[in-house]
Amino acid sequence: SRPCNNMAEKHALEGIAGFDHFGSDQKRIKLEEQAVVPVKVHADPHNAPPSRVVHARAVPDGCTHQQMLAALQRFGKITYVTMMPRLRQALIEFEGTEEAMACVQMAQTHQIYILERPVFFNFSTSQEITRSPYGISPSANMVAPGVPMGQGDMMQTVNHILLFTIFNPLYPITVEVIRTICSPYGFVQRIVIFRKNGLQVLVEFDSNASAQRTKQQLDGADIYAGCCTLKIEYAKTNRLNVYKNDEMTWDFTAQGRHLQSSYTRGGTVQQQMRAFSSSSFGGGTAAGGQTNNYSVVGTPAMANNGSVLMLYGLSERLNCEHLFNLLCSYGNVLKVKILVNKSGSAMAHMDSQQGARYAIQYLNGRLLLGQTLELNYSRHSYIADYSQGGTLPDGSPCWKDFSNSRNNRFMTAEGTSKNRIVAPGKIMHFYNAAPDSTEESLKEVFTKSAAKPPTEIKFFSQGGKSSTGLMEWTDSDTALDSFVLANHQTFFTGSGQAFTLKLAFSNNTSLDQYPGSPTS
Repeated sequence: SRPCNNMAEKHALEGIAGFDHFGSDQKRIKLEEQAVVPVKVHADPHNAPPSRVVHARAVPDGCTHQQMLAALQRFGKITYVTMMPRLRQALIEFEGTEEAMACVQMAQTHQIYILERPVFFNFSTSQEITRSPYGISPSANMVAPGVPMGQGDMMQTVNHILLFTIFNPLYPITVEVIRTICSPYGFVQRIVIFRKNGLQVLVEFDSNASAQRTKQQLDGADIYAGCCTLKIEYAKTNRLNVYKNDEMTWDFTAQGRHLQSSYTRGGTVQQQMRAFSSSSFGGGTAAGGQTNNYSVVGTPAMANNGSVLMLYGLSERLNCEHLFNLLCSYGNVLKVKILVNKSGSAMAHMDSQQGARYAIQYLNGRLLLGQTLELNYSRHSYIADYSQGGTLPDGSPCWKDFSNSRNNRFMTAEGTSKNRIVAPGKIMHFYNAAPDSTEESLKEVFTKSAAKPPTEIKFFSQGGKSSTGLMEWTDSDTALDSFVLANHQTFFTGSGQAFTLKLAFSNNTSLDQYPGSPTS
């Protein structure tokens, strides 16, 4: 990693009187301000000679001692950690210089992420961290060497179900990928992939011993070289419930063979994907001192192609919801961030490279609200949480997480099969409209959204649970404007029941063509 030259290295001082515990914020700030005086001065703190103390910079807000330990303990035994949250820095003392050198050398070739944020490491100018109330000694709380610490600095309760958290997921993660990396250490019974705190996976094994072996070998490893980093904990649940077999959930037991499946597992992962790397962290050492040498498989890397997009040429009228509407036809949208300091620009994180490719293919160069859109891949691999962001002219936040949005259209195999990937045109499907909808009531939805209503509407079904049909505009540019402004608008029937109008571009050339089954 490249050090940040404008950040001076800080060290903790001993003997700070009157601070016996973590007190008020004022005391915490006072401690950090007194902890920044170097114990030893070096001419160039970013090119210090090897030391068993490592200096961490750009530490993400909220990072705990335990999370820092979980990220670095694969390099060797850690004897002390001091966190300086106000400075976004930390000092980590290894048992020996060799362990510290392994950490710094790895950080120079493979970016180390903590809480999905890149953290930078170099040698400290000190050979030892002065003990202070701001640090902890993990060895006092660890039951055995090499065993990762759980919450509360205590060893976690062993379970046959593991919780995987996957940081920096640049490549698709499916049940086959997870099963492939776990199978060498025990029989995998069930897998459930979900998005709650980022991308997470629950894996149920046949025994506690299998889960222990997997955790010991894979915790902290990369599924693919330089990305998809695994943090593994013991889960609290005792059994996984799988109701169908698809790319997100699978029951590999005899009972699971009878589950409904709309997902074809065609051959082994090795046959479906090309090998991308052969070791994690360049053959580094996993917890417990064993070397990770399992085969890592994945899709081949595409030059500068990821799942995070940069969007340029945006109108000031657009907010995060509008950009979600723009992109949702081409893949699930995870996060959107409008760059308030860079007019007309935004970032969007799709849940797959394919979704990002479709968005670029069908939207780049299109006119939206009179301005030409430009879409390209971002150099960033994810969009960090942005809780302290500003607001847009309409009062809405400039950042929003859509990972759990019900309006994402590719969350299930059934929904994916119904969605048609087409370019914006002047004809759209509409569905989930109120059963008593009329042409006038539908046009009013667009008018209230400051969008031009369609010139013609044709119903294919009315009454029942909802109404569906086709809409037509004078041209595709006007249709795209209305699609972005009015899609997913909520309106109410006379009885007060709420309906969310959903729109999808059609490849129909005439309103007389039956649209088939709309997306859900």
